[in-house]
Formats: sequence, structure tokens, C-alpha cells
Amino acid sequence: DDDHAYDRARRAVDRGEALPIATLLERLKTQVPGEVVGVEFEREHGRWVYEFKVIDSKGRLLEVYVDAHSGEILSMEED
Repeated sequence: DDDHAYDRARRAVDRGEALPIATLLERLKTQVPGEVVGVEFEREHGRWVYEFKVIDSKGRLLEVYVDAHSGEILSMEED
């Protein structure tokens, strides 16, 4: 549920476990140009991960997984 994901993200940011989404969106724009059309926030393998759905300049839908604490792109795949 999106409301729960938002609450989880807010609490993780408050605890210093995740960067604010605005910070990550700014970084993402420079690394993966395109339009962000969706965001998920979940715990994977013991860490918080943002999954950004991005439509790139070629019209492809990409899933970009970002470590919420470091901002590092973990993986990217075409959906």
C-alpha cells in the first residue's frame, strides 16, 4: 500500500537509515535521464531500497533500484 510505503520511508529518513526521496530524485536525474513515473520503497536483503520506474528518452520503462541510505544504483533493468 502506497500510504504505508510513504510512512516507512518517512520513518527511515527520520532514523537516518535513508536519504530523502527528493535528494535521490535529483541524483537519479543525472544518472538515468527520463521521467520518473513510479516509486516503491521496501526492505530488501536487510537494507532499504527505492525502486524507481523511469521512462527513458527511447520510451523504455526502466526499473532502477537504489540503495536508500547511500544513493548508490544497485541495478537497472528494462521492464
